[in-house]
Amino acid sequence: MDSALDGISHGDKELCSETLRVESKLFYLDLKENTRGCYLKVSEKGNNRERSTIIVPSSGIPWFVELFHYYAGGTNENGTLVNKELPIENKVFFFDVGENPRGKFLRVSESGAGPRGRSSLIIPSGGAGLTGWSSFRDTLSRILAAEGQLSGQVAPPIDHPTFQDQVSVAGSQKVVGPGPSPPALVSAENGSQILRVGQKRFFLDPGANHRGQFVRITEAIGPDRNSIIIPCQALPEFQEAVRLCFEGLKLSLQDMPVGGAVMPAAGLPLQHESGIAGVPNSMPSGLHQSSPSGLQA
Repeated sequence: MDSALDGISHGDKELCSETLRVESKLFYLDLKENTRGCYLKVSEKGNNRERSTIIVPSSGIPWFVELFHYYAGGTNENGTLVNKELPIENKVFFFDVGENPRGKFLRVSESGAGPRGRSSLIIPSGGAGLTGWSSFRDTLSRILAAEGQLSGQVAPPIDHPTFQDQVSVAGSQKVVGPGPSPPALVSAENGSQILRVGQKRFFLDPGANHRGQFVRITEAIGPDRNSIIIPCQALPEFQEAVRLCFEGLKLSLQDMPVGGAVMPAAGLPLQHESGIAGVPNSMPSGLHQSSPSGLQA
């Protein structure tokens, strides 16, 4: 997994770390922090496959605890475990139960993990008692408690599910997770501005050359970069043009019929990308709206 594409750097601060052995595999769970906030790095090291890593935003840790609580139970009301999809920020995590000659296992895959596609962990059940999955749940619970202490928030005890009353974990395949994160603006020390929206990042960098001052605006999606340069004397007009486009978009949304397509305002052709920004095309748009009581979206 390319950590640079996920906003992760080797200089990130480690807050706490745990190592878990499940059968022949070792799992490393590291709670870290960078300028964008906290995240959980989970790596698997086994004898028969390469080291694999997933990155879980801090808002998704309570949901991981709850889902492992569900799988460690062994059954649901219908008697069988159901595969799950969990949207968190600009990612979707897939929980798939499987079985081979060595026993049951839980594959946890991360979509949105850079050009390699999905990155996944394979967690053995630990035998008939599902001790592997329950140990994983307990380790995640300790990390959640540590994260809560560092942030000044108290994590709920594992015996009281955090969102069972809001969403039935055992009921359907799709779980309403915290969904896409809101746009975030960060100021760099050199005066640059960084805007993160879903999978995209926009860099606004002031500069100067022999022609005068300017602002370079760069759009970054994974390894791809596209830039435009706005001369300083044109910035007021550029700002006004953005404002007028924004006002036109708001008018177009007001003209949208309930349950129908967007109807652009008169004289304003509305251009948009397919899907909803920050939401995977395979995920129904309604899933990213809700957040369970007591969890930070």
